[in-house]
Amino acid sequence: MENCAGEMETVKYASNGAWWTPTLLLLLLLPKQIHTNHFWWWSLVDAGLLLLLLSILYAFTHPILSFSQFEITQRRGPFRVTIDLNNLESVRVNTTGRRTAVMDPQTGERRSVIRFYVKYPDDWAGKPPVQSVYVRDRKGHHLDLSVQRTKVDHWGACLLRAIRAQSEVELGPRVVEALESFTR
Repeated sequence: MENCAGEMETVKYASNGAWWTPTLLLLLLLPKQIHTNHFWWWSLVDAGLLLLLLSILYAFTHPILSFSQFEITQRRGPFRVTIDLNNLESVRVNTTGRRTAVMDPQTGERRSVIRFYVKYPDDWAGKPPVQSVYVRDRKGHHLDLSVQRTKVDHWGACLLRAIRAQSEVELGPRVVEALESFTR
């Protein structure tokens, strides 16, 4: 719990790891095809517009998460969402829904087992791993915070402290268990 300091911390992360995918890179060829028999200065205009396009894509796919013991704020380009941790309404966890059928080596029973983001390959407990935490405050603001791409050990401690300070927060199953395991 000592991880949640009073000062504001900031994390910049990629919400979409494939923002630069080869499909988007095909946009580089489009201006060349349009301006094939035109003046050389069109290539400078095209390069400037392409740089502007890539910077906009980068700004919208790399949000900035700021958090303290009082609030969690996510900025994505010009948009901003702030969750007041002193005024929480509900907290839920989203789990991974991908399963694969595997045969248990001891009993021969075929059962559905989670195989994505599992720490131990012999995990037969059947608990799906937590993928994100969904937080909503009483003003109606809500955030879905990814566990894999953000510093969950830091903002998770702030969220856990806020949950324990307020008894009227509506909690989903496995919220406290998941946050405790992330903040250890």
